[in-house]
Amino acid sequence: MSGKSPVDSEKLKQGVSTQMDDVATANFLIEEIGARRHIGDMFRTACRELRARFPHRDDPENQWTERRLRAWRNNESRVVKHFQMVELYETAEALRNARDAHAEYKAKTERLRQMAQLRSAAIDRDLAQG
Repeated sequence: MSGKSPVDSEKLKQGVSTQMDDVATANFLIEEIGARRHIGDMFRTACRELRARFPHRDDPENQWTERRLRAWRNNESRVVKHFQMVELYETAEALRNARDAHAEYKAKTERLRQMAQLRSAAIDRDLAQG
């Protein structure tokens, strides 16, 4: 019989499950930051964005690296520190907002272009009739 009680085993399982949930969340946020490109491009883009926003110049051990991002993806690391999760979330949220704003800008520009084309067509039609 092992020296651990069933309660200890259950706590251990829950701890691993929580860690795996954190890794899954981190991987999802990395995909959001990297814009779901080819996997290599995704890691490079995500790492570049994270480094730009959170350089950690005074703390090289906590700097963002492609290797750290790949370790989560390849299940080589099950530990996502709180500050890392916060930085991943903030970066993903900022990029999501920027993408939404850009999509809104493109839609508005397209509507303006269509209105200008309709007006131009109406003017051309009036000139042709007149």
